[in-house]
Amino acid sequence: MAALAPLLEALGHRVLPQSDVDWIADGAFSMKAIPSTTTLAPPSAVAELLRRSRRIAATFVADGIGVPAVAWWVRDREYGTRSLQRQFRQNLRRAAGRVTVRPLDWGEFASLGRQVHVDVTTARGGPAVPSCAPRAWERLCVVAAATPGLDAIGCFVDRSLAGFILSHTADGSCEGLVAEVSPRFGDMRPAHALYHGFAAEMIRRPGVRGVTVGRSSLPRNESLDAFKRHAGYRPEQIRTAVVLHPRWRWLAAPAVRGGLHVARRVAGQRVAMLSNVTLLDAAAGVEDRAGPT
Repeated sequence: MAALAPLLEALGHRVLPQSDVDWIADGAFSMKAIPSTTTLAPPSAVAELLRRSRRIAATFVADGIGVPAVAWWVRDREYGTRSLQRQFRQNLRRAAGRVTVRPLDWGEFASLGRQVHVDVTTARGGPAVPSCAPRAWERLCVVAAATPGLDAIGCFVDRSLAGFILSHTADGSCEGLVAEVSPRFGDMRPAHALYHGFAAEMIRRPGVRGVTVGRSSLPRNESLDAFKRHAGYRPEQIRTAVVLHPRWRWLAAPAVRGGLHVARRVAGQRVAMLSNVTLLDAAAGVEDRAGPT
């Protein structure tokens, strides 16, 4: 899967390639595997990767270890509006006639996609994202067009591009890698149309047996999971494992995790960093298989 490394780098990620996946940063302390639903083993190989990185933890899908999680898939080739929950379907109907979803060619993506990218990164706040610059965006589009199996699906409100999904298809599986929706069109619910239209388009392509929008996060984002469920994606049981950098494995000790859980209950949502204790809980059951330090 090393073919995705140039694309991820063009998006601004520092990439650590492995034989089956590419690793990128996921928040301030951890990194994740791309594609996100690929099952990896053994943990010792991931621990060695962490030695080369500046991250404390790595999250990935594993077999027989880790904590229960789900990956969100559409596998029904007859997927359509009947697959949606009622409220989701009503949101699509309200925008009917003004919102369309269709594949983008790379020329369209290059000329129209940058404004969506700028809108999204501006709304998130924080430091400027290098890929928003015109030359960097041009480079990203050149790399995207040259990446085998990569597709762009766009959502239009009237004649304006409101959002897009970049996906990668290999071995019969299509995974959405990047989903961005401009906040300028929120009243038209473009995210609803985009997630539905993406799955409807890709599941009908020859050779595609499944379309996924990734796995549940740690900690779980219940509202995002509900959105995917309402959009007709079905949860498939997986296990998410976390391996800690050898220097930081002491964080998974019961006494340390217990203290952090107490601090989280006391602080509530005021200290966002304490949500990372969920990662430590997942790491606790993996460390005995993670290999020597």
